[in-house]
Amino acid sequence: MSAAATSGSAELPPGAGFLAPLAARARRGEVLMEGRARPGSPPMPLDGGRRSAVLVHVAGTGLADARLVLEERGHRLRSQPGQFSLPGGKQDPGDRDDVHTALREAQEETGLDPAAVAVLGAFAPIPMPWRGQSVVPVLGWSAAAPVLGVQDPVEVERVVWAGLTGPGSLDDPALRRRGRLHGHDVGPVFELPEDAFVWGFTAMILEQVLVGLGLDPVPLDAPVREIPPERRR
Repeated sequence: MSAAATSGSAELPPGAGFLAPLAARARRGEVLMEGRARPGSPPMPLDGGRRSAVLVHVAGTGLADARLVLEERGHRLRSQPGQFSLPGGKQDPGDRDDVHTALREAQEETGLDPAAVAVLGAFAPIPMPWRGQSVVPVLGWSAAAPVLGVQDPVEVERVVWAGLTGPGSLDDPALRRRGRLHGHDVGPVFELPEDAFVWGFTAMILEQVLVGLGLDPVPLDAPVREIPPERRR
């Protein structure tokens, strides 16, 4: 099953069975995460606004060895420099659909070969009214982690892999926090190895990926971490 495979197929590739609960939801186009309105933000455009897609690419054959790919945004970008995100971006006029957008952006940013990705489905768009856009998370899988690297150093600072379980992973209690910014709780934070500080929209998606696989969300009483100035721009 490759990037060209239909996301509606009920069959999963050998080795991807541990993703079955999440893949079933993606195939049905279910909501992975509810959008959150910000105080004072305008209403969502009636047409859904600009369309974007991100790739939630998981590599591995079980929870014990599964990892997903993240990227640190370029430090010279005007929007969210230095923040960690999933590969992805805005839909281009030539893109066939949300899957095409996510895979094209991932290839441009990390060198990921679309042919090496088994597309398991695409979730419902997540509205982001403060940006006038909606974001579609696309679920992809490969048995082994492909070799990736920065393609444009202006756009991407580095590419990292985050384990789903075990020491140093997204499920490691020692690395899970509740973020605080200007006195307000801003959701889950993952303080991953090598200063991979993940918060905001990306951290919320990652938390729901974990929950969708039967793992626990970041507890509401987890230690509080103020968002560092260099990660909040």
